[in-house]
Amino acid sequence: MDCFYLIDKPIWITSFDVLRKLKKSLGIKKMWHTGTLDPLASGLLLVWVWNYTKLIPYFEKDTKVYEFKISLNWTTPSFDSETEISYLSEEKQEYFKKNLKKEFIQEILKTKFTWNISQFPPKYSALKIRWKKALDMVRAWEDFELEDRKVEIFFIEILDFNYPEIFLRAKVSHWTYIRSIAHDLWQILQTWWYITFLRRIEIWNLNLSLSQTLEDFHIENILKEENLFDKNRFIKLSQSEIDDLNHWKIIKNSFSSLENGKEYFVKNNNKISNIIKINGLEIIPIRKI
Repeated sequence: MDCFYLIDKPIWITSFDVLRKLKKSLGIKKMWHTGTLDPLASGLLLVWVWNYTKLIPYFEKDTKVYEFKISLNWTTPSFDSETEISYLSEEKQEYFKKNLKKEFIQEILKTKFTWNISQFPPKYSALKIRWKKALDMVRAWEDFELEDRKVEIFFIEILDFNYPEIFLRAKVSHWTYIRSIAHDLWQILQTWWYITFLRRIEIWNLNLSLSQTLEDFHIENILKEENLFDKNRFIKLSQSEIDDLNHWKIIKNSFSSLENGKEYFVKNNNKISNIIKINGLEIIPIRKI
């Protein structure tokens, strides 16, 4: 049962809840996901099953596309509707409604939130600090500090703006926090904010058309290996060569087109069976799947 599933997670459940439901449906314990979604976020969650969990490190540097809405007239400690709401004064709301323009916000996004930026993750997040989730530490009144990190925003655009709500789409690198983008934008605009809607619509080249919901889940609707990895990373070997790799033997490299020093996936019976590395005229076994 080595496979991948792309799940369209609904709101109000955690990413781990998705795993729990799938484990029960499939009768499989060995399963993991990449790219945690908060309970109030929906969209794509990539699930790795059984021995294919060993392939997770090879898909770490993925990009994601989100659609999200920011409301500028109130705020909460968690920056979403999970915690208590505080409202901006009516006077300030009237001021921003009159003076805050779409073109001004778009220019800020273009100049301050494109390409390589530094951001602090939100404290209300699933980020692990000392083996605990940051949001759990906040709720337990534990003190901790978060370090900033370098992330990349490939594009961010306004889909609609009607004060107090901005509707945006952004393509971002791994480890980018949308709530941190919203927080940093709020500091520049000097208004309050919280996220009313957050949906992940793409992971690398995976989109919603390839996904399925938990309510309409079909075990046979798996992703192909080529959906997740570059097709040029796959090679085929004879069964005797695969047997040698499984016994950790170095075999001869008969492929002139493979890049020296690069790792590749060996497919056997339409499944990834081994990970190998090219070392000149040798194929080095790296991992059995």
